[in-house]
Amino acid sequence: MKKTLSVLLLTLSVGTIALAQTPTTPPARVLTPAEQRQKEKIDREVQRERQIRAEWAQKQREYEAKQAEKERQRQAKKAGKALEPVQPPAPKPATAPTVTTPASPVDQPAASQPAVVEPTRKEKREKRKKETVTEPTPVTQPIAEPTPVAPAPEPEKAPRPERVKRERKPRPVDSVAVASREESVSRPTQEFLPKGHLFDPILLDPLEAQTYGSVLPLYWTEGQKYKGSIVPFAFGFAKPFYRRSTDATHAEEWVLDLASFTQFEAFHDDVTDKALRRIINTDYKISIIYNVRRGENNYRFRVYHLSSHLGDDYIYRNKLTAPSPNSVNYELLDATYSRVISNWRVYGGLGVVLRKTEERKPLSAQLGAFYKKPSTKATRLVGGADIKFWQQTDFRPGIHAGIGFEVGRTQNNLTFLLEGYSGFRPYSQFEQQQTTWLGIGLYLNPF
Repeated sequence: MKKTLSVLLLTLSVGTIALAQTPTTPPARVLTPAEQRQKEKIDREVQRERQIRAEWAQKQREYEAKQAEKERQRQAKKAGKALEPVQPPAPKPATAPTVTTPASPVDQPAASQPAVVEPTRKEKREKRKKETVTEPTPVTQPIAEPTPVAPAPEPEKAPRPERVKRERKPRPVDSVAVASREESVSRPTQEFLPKGHLFDPILLDPLEAQTYGSVLPLYWTEGQKYKGSIVPFAFGFAKPFYRRSTDATHAEEWVLDLASFTQFEAFHDDVTDKALRRIINTDYKISIIYNVRRGENNYRFRVYHLSSHLGDDYIYRNKLTAPSPNSVNYELLDATYSRVISNWRVYGGLGVVLRKTEERKPLSAQLGAFYKKPSTKATRLVGGADIKFWQQTDFRPGIHAGIGFEVGRTQNNLTFLLEGYSGFRPYSQFEQQQTTWLGIGLYLNPF
């Protein structure tokens, strides 16, 4: 019986020991690849920070050791000059080191002083005061007339660039400041109502939002010369209201442009025998434009609404009593590319009308070139041509060309042109009429 109990107790003891030795902690969780990369990144940053701190501390210790060595040499030189007048007239080599000046901790070799543990500036100043007071005390013998010694310039009065370096020592702070300055320079800038344009208005486009006036004494409609003069006049502007720039060659902006285009006729009325001036037509236009600049490439994405309205004088004179179909009342979305090559600005674009095909045929295109040489002179030669195509007019080209002078040295210069046009009528609802004119014009972009 006792033997059986002993065996049971031994078995329980062995099982208890085995359970106690069995590890109860759960196995470590395996990190995901993202967590492992994050952990490695943190370890690298910590290692880099430690390395920077170690380098900083090492340079600090080297600088303090160098300063201590210079201070020791200065004190030794100063003590030697102070004791030089009290030496006997005929000094012997054996009696030269008989000076009993107590050695201060500064006079000890640099190797015996710890480089890391250095007295503070306050303690150094107190030591200098004590040394200046206690240095003359060992000299007890009277001195009749000491040999005058010319005072040498003390090196401590010279500028010490080391102190400036020490004030600018914290490199980690400087590197952070430099990084923040670089980040602020590369940060995109935003402007409201900026000056200039990323995509300059196309001057020779008859429906461009700008201000101009022309006098056209030579005007033909369907091959018949008009007895009088046509005077087109427009008042419009294109003004950027928001611009975002990454650098000088990468920017984008939003532009609003508004314009009204009015044509007057000046003629002599044979019935009344008077010279008359009357309104023929007025077109209104409003646009929202998104301009983009990428290096030397400029892009314009535009959507605009255009509507045409005949003048009351024209309706009364031509006795128009029935409404006519007006296809010049539409919205258009277009994209245009522009680039300057050897003082020539070349451009081209495509557009689509946002109306039903029954109201107006959808496609349109535009291309052209304009010459303007940069110059510091007040007057420079300019000229070019603009060509438009509309599916509505069976893609017959409307060519507007001109040559003249630009006057001024600002962004809002005056341009005088001798201009001509041939093609579909660019104004009014009578765009199917073949029109040709020749005259002079004055152009201005107010913004």
